[in-house]
Amino acid sequence: MNIIGEKVKLRAIELSDREVLLDIINDGQIEHLLGGWSFPVSELAQEEWIKAIKPNIHILRCMAIDKEENKVIGTVIVSDIDYKNGTAEIHIKLGASYHRKGYGTDIVKAIVKYAFEELRLHCICAHINEYNVASQKVFERCGFEKEGVMRDRIFKSDNYHSVFSYSILNTREV
Repeated sequence: MNIIGEKVKLRAIELSDREVLLDIINDGQIEHLLGGWSFPVSELAQEEWIKAIKPNIHILRCMAIDKEENKVIGTVIVSDIDYKNGTAEIHIKLGASYHRKGYGTDIVKAIVKYAFEELRLHCICAHINEYNVASQKVFERCGFEKEGVMRDRIFKSDNYHSVFSYSILNTREV
């Protein structure tokens, strides 16, 4: 089953996605925009990671495909899925050439709709670096509200930076 948005289709990760995943994870500018950190990743390490992915009801990993060009453009992950409390966290990575073209907004809307309607989640959160204004705007356009600030939470480019916490609630629940 695929998850369909207006511009994108979200599907499971395939071994053929290795090159795109490598480009995204090894892109220093993209890594700077995200939380956490990473080492350079080799083709072999990326292939082994994909092969090691096992079904996990607490993590949904998808590749984002441009429907018009049928081309992989990025990833979206819903992690820490807690079915008892109805919560999860969303993470999105787009190839640099797809930034500021509406893909991020469509990906977030599609995955949130799926998480609310099919997984019956109640609250989805996102953590966004304070200087990643473009991502903040994407999530705000999708209905996420800024809840708070985690001060000096990440270390990037020789400085500590705060992380903003966003969330969206499922207000269409029965």
